[in-house]
Amino acid sequence: MISYILVRVEDCGIDGTNPHLSHQYQNISSKRKFRVPIKGTPTDLRADYCILSNNLTMGYLKFYLTITVFITATICSVIYSVKIARADPNPSVQIQTATPISQNFVSQGTEILLNGKTLIIPWGQWQVGKSLRLGISDTALDRQMGVELFSNNSYQTQPIDWYATQRSPINLKAKLSQQYRYLDITDLAKSSGWQWQLVGGKLQLNTPPTRVTNVQRQSIPKNGKIAVTLDRATPWKLSQTPTEGYLTIEATADPALLAQFNVPPVVDPANLDPDDDPTAQKLEYKVTSNNNQTIIQFPIVKGQRARAKLLSSTNLEVTINSSPEMIPNRDINWAPGFMWRQKWIRLGTNNFPVSYLEIDPRQKSIKLRPILSQEPNQEPNLVGSNHLIKFAPPTQVAAAINGGYFNRNNRMPLGAIKRDGQWLSSPILNRGVVGWNDGGKIGISRLKMQETIDTSTGAKLPTLALNSAYAQAGWSRYTSEWGNTYTPIQANESIVTVQRDKVTQITPGNLAGSIKLPIPIDGYLLVLRGQPQLFGSIKVITVVPGQTNIKLNGGTPANEYLPELKGQPALSSLSIGTTLTIKRQLTLPEFENYAQILGAGPWLVQSGRIVLDAKSENFGAAFSKESAVRSAIANTSTGNIILVAVHNRAGGKGPTLSEMAQLMQQMGTTDALNLDGGSSTSLYLGGQLVDRASATAARVHNAIGISIQP
Repeated sequence: MISYILVRVEDCGIDGTNPHLSHQYQNISSKRKFRVPIKGTPTDLRADYCILSNNLTMGYLKFYLTITVFITATICSVIYSVKIARADPNPSVQIQTATPISQNFVSQGTEILLNGKTLIIPWGQWQVGKSLRLGISDTALDRQMGVELFSNNSYQTQPIDWYATQRSPINLKAKLSQQYRYLDITDLAKSSGWQWQLVGGKLQLNTPPTRVTNVQRQSIPKNGKIAVTLDRATPWKLSQTPTEGYLTIEATADPALLAQFNVPPVVDPANLDPDDDPTAQKLEYKVTSNNNQTIIQFPIVKGQRARAKLLSSTNLEVTINSSPEMIPNRDINWAPGFMWRQKWIRLGTNNFPVSYLEIDPRQKSIKLRPILSQEPNQEPNLVGSNHLIKFAPPTQVAAAINGGYFNRNNRMPLGAIKRDGQWLSSPILNRGVVGWNDGGKIGISRLKMQETIDTSTGAKLPTLALNSAYAQAGWSRYTSEWGNTYTPIQANESIVTVQRDKVTQITPGNLAGSIKLPIPIDGYLLVLRGQPQLFGSIKVITVVPGQTNIKLNGGTPANEYLPELKGQPALSSLSIGTTLTIKRQLTLPEFENYAQILGAGPWLVQSGRIVLDAKSENFGAAFSKESAVRSAIANTSTGNIILVAVHNRAGGKGPTLSEMAQLMQQMGTTDALNLDGGSSTSLYLGGQLVDRASATAARVHNAIGISIQP
């Protein structure tokens, strides 16, 4: 018998508002309808509940409570997961309520306590009839728990391999949320002997004790295999760096077995090429076991990959070589109008692994937006960097790819960012940009922006950049989108404060990083940089090549690109009270019609033709010829948009810019733009990086995010 119910109602939007409502109702075990005042308004709350599951761990049952709030003609329906206490003569357990969940989820979270170890894995629970179902993010199952995903025909189902005895796929049902695609593992987990419960907002998941009964190896480190025998099925994870791999298994191993492998192996010289990475040859092959977990560490030589494969219900094999089979082809329907693809593409004698997301931007449920990196508790600004896997989840996106360039030292942007119609940072150096609108319109081209400040004294001040780390002799403008304050990037900057279109303060030059000036919300800062003679009336500016402390990611000195400054009036044309007017002009006026713009470069493909010209976009020669991991955004002849990550070719390094353009052309793209690459390349989906180990990805400044409304 239920003795009382505690209910907490929060964040329920009524008539477009978002009031915080908090009420407690006690000793109403027989009541199903009751009236309460909310901010002085008579309100009816009708509570209809049905039992979801028994959870006796903390002495209470969990119920599913539907609360409907009626205020005059306004109806607001919300679904909560609420715990209802069991009868207890001394009810001391605090009743907790979960966060309101959309899409009829009972509860959701992003942390799993797997056998006592905390993992960042999204999970969700939902009701199907009388059964409470458990789902785990599909990409997390694939990347962290040893479940292999196969191509599917519908986003609502997912064939997988999990120690299958018949070697035929197991079909799991899928459920979408705004950020994740959960696979229903309820029956699979039960048949595997897993037990789970919610503890403090985390999913506590325990698997049966498992033993590693045998480990065999051959031809390590090159073209090798590691065979593992278990006494039962258990979760596992394979991760890799350029020189070593790790197979982590939720199982223990006997000390006698461990002793056989924890001695440095004898490396057969015939198994190594002369140009193999010498550091890989020095790495040890080790097997360790503690905390109910066994880790097999093994070396990997240059250009090779490791792939783990389930051979039977108790056998697991890791293969290490450079074969294209190391990355299986996948075409997974992830959501309506959204595909996750993975394949090898042959270019001449080379094979390149390509992971990409293909979306139909005409789907009303899909939106693309530039997103910015943010540190925890950091106030919004344009200065900063973070790992994509860390800043994508708080933005509520389902998927993302790294975006444009930035200065890694000061973590400031170096390229165009326009979001929801507002310019956050300007294009630079005539580099490539991509612009798009909701509904499918997309454009890729090279772009320049010219802002001119007209003064009430008749002077015209052309600016080099808006909110950018591109710091050169001349004027630049900084708005509150940059942050609350501005700190000089270079020495001897003169800074003009403008509020409500009038000059209110002029601050003379200071050392770089020496002061912080507030940026007015109702105005901006004008920053004047250059040699000393620039700060008076000038006729000609001469900049000696190489005299700059800013370099672009491509390696080109930023001073190779300067506007025409002949006859330009400078600081002497401004005084307190001078009225200023901003005029903006783009080299391609049609790009003003795009609500979203992101800059990177170079431009790779136009109308199906390769148009690569890195020099015209002020990229250095070394950058153009470099072989590196790369990423790109492109559109196709069908009107779809693809976000692409290309990693090291089989047995070698990543593509050059020319090869990247050819790959995009071969993939059938109409227009394509190269994005920031190298260690920045990161393809995020459903809470995981799906193109590389997250530990190998660098911090980035911005990204292109995909949000989904199921």
